[in-house]
Formats: sequence, structure tokens, C-alpha cells
Amino acid sequence: MKTIACLFLTAALLIAAATPTLAQGEDLTWNELAILVGESVVQEVSDSEEEVASAQKVLDALRNRKSASREELTRAELDLQQARERYDKANSNLDNARVDKLAFECGKTSDQIRAMRDSGMGWGRIAKECGAHPSAAGKAKGKSKNKGKGHKK
Repeated sequence: MKTIACLFLTAALLIAAATPTLAQGEDLTWNELAILVGESVVQEVSDSEEEVASAQKVLDALRNRKSASREELTRAELDLQQARERYDKANSNLDNARVDKLAFECGKTSDQIRAMRDSGMGWGRIAKECGAHPSAAGKAKGKSKNKGKGHKK
């Protein structure tokens, strides 16, 4: 949990440092900061998803090329594996951000929200049961909808 909080704080500080409004002396509200950090986490998922697709294309092209060396194939396989690991980490960060946001919105602990999620509940249902607005759950792919999709392992 401390790691996630540090990740959010670091991302927020990096975003805030690059934001022109802060250079003019204006402060961001907690909600504005959360939105910026959330957008950063979502962008990380999107970028890593594209990286996986690109690495997969490179590997497929090498496999289809008869003159590809074993070293080229090994390197491409390693690149794909690393891209998948970054994608999985980005998705984990996104899920953790959702959990933390719903916990904050609902007045529950992150562990309580995780338990609801682990029981198979979707983000929208969790938000509804907590009395939070469905937007508190975020817009990205749901757990059940994402099974079997995304990148290949």
C-alpha cells in the first residue's frame, strides 16, 4: 500500500511540476490531482498495451523470416516478455488506483474493496453497493470482460 501511495505521490509531483498552472502559483485540489494521476495510470496501461502489440509484431515478422538468427529471435522474445511484464504492472497499478479511489469514495478500506473484487464483483457493482457514483470505478476494461483478451502469454 505504501508503494502505491509513493507511486501516486511521485506521479502527481512529476505531473504537477510540468503543469503550467502551478508555475503561476495556483494549487490543485485533491480531486484535480487524483484526476491527473488517474490519467497518468490509464496512459501507462495504454502505452504498455501498444508496446506489447509492437513487440509481438516484431517477433512474428522474425519468425516468418527464414534468415532470422537465433539471437534475433531470442532478443525479440525477451523484448515481448518484458513488454508483457510492464503491461501487467501497469494493469496492476490501474486496479490498485481503482481500489483506492473506491475505498476513499465509499468510506471503506482498500482491503474491503479488494475482497469485493476478488469475490468476482465488477467495478460498477462495487461502486453501486458502496453508494459511489459509477465513475468512481474508472472506465477501463473490467476483470470479467478482460479474461482471454489483451495480450497473449
